[in-house]
Amino acid sequence: MVELKEAFLSYSHEDRVIARRVKDILEANAVTAFLAHEDLDVSVQWRTEILRHLDTSSTLIAIVTENFIKSVWANQEVGMAIAKKLPIIPLMFSGSLVLKGFIEMYQGTSVSESNLDTVVKSVIPRINEGLSSADRTVLKDLKITLGRLLITWSTYTGLPSNEKWFGPAIEDIQESFGKERDELVSLISDGTGMASSVKSQAQVIVSQIQRFALYKFDIQALFTSSPFAEILPHFQELERRGNQVFETARALHSYLEQTQGAASLV
Repeated sequence: MVELKEAFLSYSHEDRVIARRVKDILEANAVTAFLAHEDLDVSVQWRTEILRHLDTSSTLIAIVTENFIKSVWANQEVGMAIAKKLPIIPLMFSGSLVLKGFIEMYQGTSVSESNLDTVVKSVIPRINEGLSSADRTVLKDLKITLGRLLITWSTYTGLPSNEKWFGPAIEDIQESFGKERDELVSLISDGTGMASSVKSQAQVIVSQIQRFALYKFDIQALFTSSPFAEILPHFQELERRGNQVFETARALHSYLEQTQGAASLV
């Protein structure tokens, strides 16, 4: 089943009638819309719910009037949406030609009450370009998995040689990487909204982990029968493969840190 995209409507309470019209137009065109004042129960902690819907929404639509510009809460919602890298669509009503605060960096769409239906329908393709909640969750989990890989490898390489070049330590790092490989395979399978470039890089990491995890040698036997100069290349090859995983994972993790949640990931 295709997950409907959700738009977070940011507006001044004084413009709730207009906001309700925008919500009705969106929902008539298969886009769910969150109105803080209407969709929140009095008993619900509204700040928590606002944050939750900013997490589940694919886009923020700002209903920009003179009232919006004066609203502290509306500007804060826009700021939080920017921090979450949500696409921002300002609907600019008469009297609000100058954007202020966080929203001033965005290009607004002029609208009036008479052409509201047409304009809202015209921005729906932009809403649908945004990532769904499920897709952003997959990307978030991907970033977490990559982060664990980076920490695990950094911890291993930080050990003294007499500890990291020892059977149990090598078995542990290979087993840990194997578990993260399985998690990456699952995320790649679930990531329907994952960009092809992101998926491709994740698949490269899976292959690199496979090569790392399959690199086996009998450490005890080597130490018994061979001088250290002949054993050292085995450890160096192990670390070379591990460093490949680390560098590729670090590059993808950095990319996700910068762009996670943005429509460019689709």
